[in-house]
Amino acid sequence: MPHAPVTLVFVTWNARPHLAHALPPALATGWPVVVVDNASLDGTNEYVRLRAPQVGLVAADRNLGFAGGVNAGVHETDTPWVLILNPDILVSREAIERLLAAGESADDVGAVGAQLIGPDGIPQDSYSLRRFPTLGSMAAELLLWHQVWRGNPATARYLGADLDRRQDQDAEQPAAACLLIRRRAFDAVHGFDTGFHPAWFEDVDFCQRLRAQGWRIRYVADAHVRHEGGVAMRSLGLGSFSAIWYRNLLRYVGKHGTTAMRMLIRPLLVVGMLLRAVISVLRARPADARAYLRVIPLAFKSA
Repeated sequence: MPHAPVTLVFVTWNARPHLAHALPPALATGWPVVVVDNASLDGTNEYVRLRAPQVGLVAADRNLGFAGGVNAGVHETDTPWVLILNPDILVSREAIERLLAAGESADDVGAVGAQLIGPDGIPQDSYSLRRFPTLGSMAAELLLWHQVWRGNPATARYLGADLDRRQDQDAEQPAAACLLIRRRAFDAVHGFDTGFHPAWFEDVDFCQRLRAQGWRIRYVADAHVRHEGGVAMRSLGLGSFSAIWYRNLLRYVGKHGTTAMRMLIRPLLVVGMLLRAVISVLRARPADARAYLRVIPLAFKSA
């Protein structure tokens, strides 16, 4: 039997129902599958061992985070390509073959992203393809401009509103929910940064480092995969999610931001959280207000 070109690696945390739907189509591809379980409390380990014994299971004794889970999963593989998957992604062999074809088209392609399709059958354009964040896009999000002025240029550029998702193209930041990675490129940048724990911005950082070393990232329009989205965020709740998201945002800016971004991100964070807290109080959501106020001390901690 010829050596497989790719291994499918799921990184999961308390998402057994989603993984139960994702594993059958993944196994149907005929390529090896690895599941990294980040110490879930929902019986994920037992489910994989009993229902999918052919799957390589990495049962972590603690939550390694998405970055740590990816690194652990890649370590268990020996194929030239690794497809990183969220547990709410449904893949097909046809889609993966299209990703592989794009990756093999040139030696300097380090990663390839797919087009994500929601459960309603509608393409998730803002997930599938984005540019790297800028000071403008961060300010628009923090100060809620993106909600009151949805067409503002900073947010539109960040979300790639001008990009044609029907065309294959080089990309800055495709969705890591389904990201094919060349092993040589992964090793060249020393994998994912586990400092982005447990999730968010580790994929943006990874893409930044890939491109900084000269690797290209491709997006393949007709590689369609089904994606639900928001699973981890719903599991965490607003309070924990907000603290993690903005802490990792600060880490990302510290690593990749311009001088202006590093100077302004912390005051913008304070103003943004105060603004959200006031709006939450006016909407009679005191728990949300407290969640946002608990984020503010992050702005006064060293990176």
